[in-house]
Amino acid sequence: MGIRKKIFLGFVVIGLILFASGMISLFQLIRIEKTVADMNVNNIHSIEASGRIFEEAKIQTWKILDIMHENLQGVDAGIVFSDTLYEGCLEIILKNAVTQEEKSMFDTLYAKYQLFRRQTMLLDSLFLPGDAKERNEGFNTLYRPAYESFTKAANRMGVFSQNTISKSSVELKNNFYRLVIPLIVAVTAGLLLVILFNYFINFYFINPILKIIKGVKGYSENKQTYNVKIDTRDEINELNKEIKLLISHTKQKESAGVFNFNK
Repeated sequence: MGIRKKIFLGFVVIGLILFASGMISLFQLIRIEKTVADMNVNNIHSIEASGRIFEEAKIQTWKILDIMHENLQGVDAGIVFSDTLYEGCLEIILKNAVTQEEKSMFDTLYAKYQLFRRQTMLLDSLFLPGDAKERNEGFNTLYRPAYESFTKAANRMGVFSQNTISKSSVELKNNFYRLVIPLIVAVTAGLLLVILFNYFINFYFINPILKIIKGVKGYSENKQTYNVKIDTRDEINELNKEIKLLISHTKQKESAGVFNFNK
């Protein structure tokens, strides 16, 4: 394998290393993007579950107010309390709670839910015979504070999940610029350096050597005049001068008839 091929192969290896580095960084970015996307999906599920809790609690409250207004007899609070829906939504929120802050917020939400559930069941007395004043007082002292506290906690959980999505999007954007832009610059600069270095190696070293080889072969095989011109001021130029001097001395000895091919 000639020098030119060896050098070219070396540059190819360098180029492959740069390309592999770029692919590794790109793979890491894709992993980060997938992780953020999964987190966003989980947060969306939490937002939806928090919204369902909020809406169901509001619907339940309107039902209770209707019952109180109509003064219905024999109706208990358990009929309007959707235990299955609340528990299912809370399970979704707990499943998607990853950070310690999310878990702490869920514990608060679940405690508010338990209080809300107990106070709702205590409303049974409101549906029994009694005057409107007693029912309103019981609703305002037993139910409303628990309802407001529970819905605020659910709303706070949803807002937190929304903010997490926004932060994740910003983080992904920052990671993109932190990883991709420097990567593109580094790989592009590396490839340009490889191309330029390959050009200079060929221009200043390989091509002059090939000229010298061609000139020496032309003289030795066809007795052509050795007239290779090297413009660089380095060892290759010195080598070219020495070869010219050697050929000049050889020609002088050949002219004098004293050149000994066997010596």
